[in-house]
Amino acid sequence: MLDETSEVARRENIDELSDVLFVAQKMGRRLANATHGDAYANVRELNEFLHQARIRLLNAQEVA
Repeated sequence: MLDETSEVARRENIDELSDVLFVAQKMGRRLANATHGDAYANVRELNEFLHQARIRLLNAQEVA
C-alpha cells in the first residue's frame, strides 16, 4: 500500500496527465477537422488512441 505522500503525488500525476490528454484530444479534433483524404484515417486512429488512453487513465484513478 502506498503511503499518504505517495498517494497524493500519484493522484496529482493522474490529474495532470488527464489534463494533458484532454488538451491533446481537443487538438486532435481540430486536426481531424482540417485533415482530408488519406491522412484522415491516421488522424482518426490517433484520436481513438488518445480517447482510449484517457479512459484507461481514469480507470486507473478509480482502482486506487
